[in-house]
Amino acid sequence: TCALPICLNAPHSEMHPLKLAFVAAAIAVSGCASYKPIAEDYSGPTANIADSGIVDDTTKAQVFALTDIDGNKVGNSFVASAQASQGHGFALSSRFIDRAVPVRPMKLTLRGSHITAAPIQAMALQLAGRFYSVEGVVDFTPMPGGKYVVRGELKAEGSSVWLEDEATGQVVTAKVSKK
Repeated sequence: TCALPICLNAPHSEMHPLKLAFVAAAIAVSGCASYKPIAEDYSGPTANIADSGIVDDTTKAQVFALTDIDGNKVGNSFVASAQASQGHGFALSSRFIDRAVPVRPMKLTLRGSHITAAPIQAMALQLAGRFYSVEGVVDFTPMPGGKYVVRGELKAEGSSVWLEDEATGQVVTAKVSKK
């Protein structure tokens, strides 16, 4: 089920065009998360993976997030920030979340990107060449009780995203890079 807190079943004539554009952008960027990394009946060891980011100003931020586990969309900071910013015009309410994961080998989709509250602002930044993003899949097996954080950098000359151990800062996955 989708967690976006607005009615998508309303006729288009009842939905404000900006709200419709926002919803379309939020879904395109992140999709709806329904997969829970830890099944209700799971009793094995777990680890924690946190998203991170940098708030550039009141309208734009950089987000580095885990978006999929083994091809299944999970709740992430792109979705949480879009939900928190809905109805606030150009004001971005950044939210950085974390989630428990089972201890087992997995394929993680990591994404780093600029985000804005208003889709029109994102489009303008893209046209100006000041909106960067990178995404890719990495292999990872967490340690029991481990705490990890998605980190990255967004630059004109190349962007990267990776997972690191929260306590040591040691990179624990391959770096996904885009030039």
